[in-house]
Amino acid sequence: MKKYITLFFISVISTYCYGQQLYLIPQLGLNVNTYNFDETSSNLSDQRFSPGVTAGLGLNIGLNELRTFIIQPEINYSMRTNRTDHLLESALESNATTTVIQKSTLHYLEIPVLARFDFGIGTRYYFNIGPSFSYAFAGREKQESHEPLIESYNRKVDFDNRFNRTDWGAIIGGGVEFPVNDSFFVVDARFSWGFHTLYRSREVQSIVDGSPTSTTVGPEGKSRIITLSIGYALPLN
Repeated sequence: MKKYITLFFISVISTYCYGQQLYLIPQLGLNVNTYNFDETSSNLSDQRFSPGVTAGLGLNIGLNELRTFIIQPEINYSMRTNRTDHLLESALESNATTTVIQKSTLHYLEIPVLARFDFGIGTRYYFNIGPSFSYAFAGREKQESHEPLIESYNRKVDFDNRFNRTDWGAIIGGGVEFPVNDSFFVVDARFSWGFHTLYRSREVQSIVDGSPTSTTVGPEGKSRIITLSIGYALPLN
């Protein structure tokens, strides 16, 4: 039954795309990622924008002869990293502080579906908008502590108890196309809002009256990603 359903969707897509202007766009880029931690925001925490990489393929489908309106589904790999520095009271020295650094690196399969609006002759400009779904297939988390009473660790991400695998959100962006014979070179910039939380639960470490303590919060942490990529469009018809 699954085979027949798959063949049905392939035939529908093939029929729909026949006669349209189709391009396959391999793309490669860099991103910077941060997370919105509303519940634990503090003057004693400093979250840094963290770099990552992205790569994938887009199917560029022109829906009219002038290619002013385009649908572009994509399948991408996205590495999202995060670093948060927590400034804590030291248990060893009075009136002194210490820093605990929390890091995470997650690897996502990302599927956005973008509506593109193009304008210009020769060199073309566009803006795009659309939803995106992401699935984390691997990851690691680290904690670096110079405070002996708070442990350091480097371990695989626990998707059963601590992290959510899925994320969904919205993308808005734009770019430029430079014609090259029957193809074109693309420079693309976009911003992504994640609507689902990164953490199922999260421990925030602290020192109280010289003793370590841990506060569990969650769910929290929604991604905010800026991506800059380049691509080269290959005509399929």
